[in-house]
Amino acid sequence: MSMRFSRLAALTAIVLSASVASADDGVLYWMVGEDAEVSGSDIGTQDIKTYLRAYESATEGSWSAARVRVIGGETDAFLDLYSSPTTSTPGEYGIDFDTFGGVWGAGTPDGIQSAISSGSPEYSFIIELGNVTDSDWTTVAQSSTMSYTQLANAGYIRPTFNINVPSAQIWTPAQFQSVPEPSGGLLTMMGVALLALRRKRFAEGA
Repeated sequence: MSMRFSRLAALTAIVLSASVASADDGVLYWMVGEDAEVSGSDIGTQDIKTYLRAYESATEGSWSAARVRVIGGETDAFLDLYSSPTTSTPGEYGIDFDTFGGVWGAGTPDGIQSAISSGSPEYSFIIELGNVTDSDWTTVAQSSTMSYTQLANAGYIRPTFNINVPSAQIWTPAQFQSVPEPSGGLLTMMGVALLALRRKRFAEGA
């Protein structure tokens, strides 16, 4: 089973609501495969390898990882990652993309298992793709949202940890939406703010 966790995962403490991550409620089976594509107005459509490797090339010492975000009510957290039926790792920094048994992806080919609540139909679940360094995670793409009910009806949620999972019962989104880099927008906002400040000072001095 491919379960090579990010170096930061073991060092990161995540506080999750008991109603979100309870091993007694169920297990979500998910992964990101090499057949996925990433689309966006600025990039068109790219295969996932090409998209993620562009970020790795642009940021020295970085790597790519995937995680599951949980949003709903007052909750905004990340699902923990199981490495055994009794051992979990905080999920904020996700699981690395790697080649295991000749298959490239995050959690391939057997999937990743995460504790999940069975009583929270208002929650939305999103797989995020990130560019990760030793000190930071930057979300670069994300899947469409899935509700608990949708995941359960598709067979992606089961009651217990299982080391042998049929691939048809693993949540494996094929399409992701790119998340634009914030730098361009931030620079524009800073420029507008500085220009406004300059005009204000000029008006006060006149």
